[in-house]
Amino acid sequence: MTTPEPRVAFEAFLRAVQGRDSAAVRALTHGDFVGIYPQSGERIRGVENMCAILDHYPGGYEDKGMDRLVGSEDRWVVTPAFTVLRVEGAGDTFTGVQKAVYPDGSEWRVVSIGEIRDGRVWRLETFFAPVFEPPAWRSEWVEVGQD
Repeated sequence: MTTPEPRVAFEAFLRAVQGRDSAAVRALTHGDFVGIYPQSGERIRGVENMCAILDHYPGGYEDKGMDRLVGSEDRWVVTPAFTVLRVEGAGDTFTGVQKAVYPDGSEWRVVSIGEIRDGRVWRLETFFAPVFEPPAWRSEWVEVGQD
């Protein structure tokens, strides 16, 4: 079996997580995997714990696709949710920017920074942020629109 390019591995991993495809997540995850949620201080050690979280998420989770993936030469891709995104950068560390709707109907942005080792996701640091209305005090200096 050939080792996939780091970018290909990370992109496939994010699609597997979005699709709740535990078999693909297992195949794309390094044996020494650690996932980190800095905002809550949690660490996920091992792919089985990662898959258990995906499989037991309460109330479901609606993926709204990837906004962009940073980490290789520029190119354009289409996500399963038909979101067009630009992919850029280089190396073995990649950043994925995603959209999500949680069971309560709230919209969130999810940013995942992944490190690839041996063609698999080795470390993953994920940040979650709710969408919010822009404050009025900044209105004269900004443009407001959907990204």
